[in-house]
Amino acid sequence: MIKITTPGRLVGLVFLLLLPCFGLWTLLAPALVKPAIGFVHLLLSNWMPTTVASVQVDGSQALIMTQFGELQGKLVSARAAGHAIALPVNTNILSYSIPFYTALMLATPGDNKMNLYGQGLIWLYLVLVLSLVFLCLKVLMTNLGIHFSNQGSLLQPPNNLIALVYQLATLILPVLIPVVLWLYQCRNTPLLQTLLAPLADRQSAVTENGKPDESG
Repeated sequence: MIKITTPGRLVGLVFLLLLPCFGLWTLLAPALVKPAIGFVHLLLSNWMPTTVASVQVDGSQALIMTQFGELQGKLVSARAAGHAIALPVNTNILSYSIPFYTALMLATPGDNKMNLYGQGLIWLYLVLVLSLVFLCLKVLMTNLGIHFSNQGSLLQPPNNLIALVYQLATLILPVLIPVVLWLYQCRNTPLLQTLLAPLADRQSAVTENGKPDESG
């Protein structure tokens, strides 16, 4: 077994573990996101019943069944069109935070890691569910346009907010949240203390330099 004693070795082991962790995630992704999709279905179908009929599981994807269909190039009700428009949502762009976090935790030596890992997964899943809500809202907003904006749902976020949270949820949070969780949970391990020592020294220097001169 590789003995992790330096930050460089830690980074190397993380990269080695990413491959099997992502491989396992690829196999388990449909089961992993199924509860999240179920929650989003309950939320959106009750929150926006005139727009969303259901949110279904389609492998590792979510499939939004809308209340609209297309007739002669125009959006009409699903009943008038005779069919409903289905919008696919790629959940993989959110759930890859889990194998990334798993690789970080497996590579870090320390005690009580399984307990910490379980707690971290809960937080990651909560972020995943919230991110999936806004990802679905963005897909609806983009594909339905004015029909989505004019549905009059209670407390519907403005389009600009949906776009902003979507960017955060897909580009930043899947990488940032696992790293923040890992740093917080493993902050007391000797290896992480060594890794964070330069930051602590710099903060200490800034604090000391910022103290008022009391000699006078």
